[in-house]
Amino acid sequence: MIELHMIRLVVIFAVIVLLLWMKRPLYQAILASILTTALFYRIGPLQSLKLLWQLCSSWRAMSILVILYLITYLQRMLERRKQILLAQQDLNGLFNNRRINATIAPLFIGLLPSAAAMILCGDIVRQSTDGYLDKREQAFVATWYRHIPESTLPTYASVLLMSTLSGVPMAPFMAGMVVPVICLAALAYPYIRKLPKETGTAPSENKRRDA
Repeated sequence: MIELHMIRLVVIFAVIVLLLWMKRPLYQAILASILTTALFYRIGPLQSLKLLWQLCSSWRAMSILVILYLITYLQRMLERRKQILLAQQDLNGLFNNRRINATIAPLFIGLLPSAAAMILCGDIVRQSTDGYLDKREQAFVATWYRHIPESTLPTYASVLLMSTLSGVPMAPFMAGMVVPVICLAALAYPYIRKLPKETGTAPSENKRRDA
């Protein structure tokens, strides 16, 4: 029975990947996966409408959508005002440390649940590691540290859904993830050790004010 469910999930995932590979819009891929799920599990039209109504009328479910929209709006506002890119200059002034730029910046930008944030991470990591890490190592560092928050913080739908479906309060979950997050950060540290600490930027004269 477990094997059958796994096969069905693989097929549903393959439907999404196939339609995206055919350059169809994301909503079409999602609708196709929903129809495939209904077909596999024999969910009729009336039952589907009932489930949809339960989802739309549940504040616990809709609150996740509201939170994600608010976070996305905040990200777009910061990008338009170039505040995220200015943060790199502030990091140079405050710490004057390439290693901090290459690790802390992706961690903070990882709070934004958007693929566009990956581009920002890549730019900061590239400028901090250029000449010391090759392109594959730069991509690994940016991707690794960018996704560490995804396993822990409630700015991601997966964490919110886990808390909602399992009933585990968010505070105990985040407290229990402290040690795994430290371990994840330490696994990529051999690459970070290749970087010199100095950035070549003049240090801040008043770190408290600049912070």
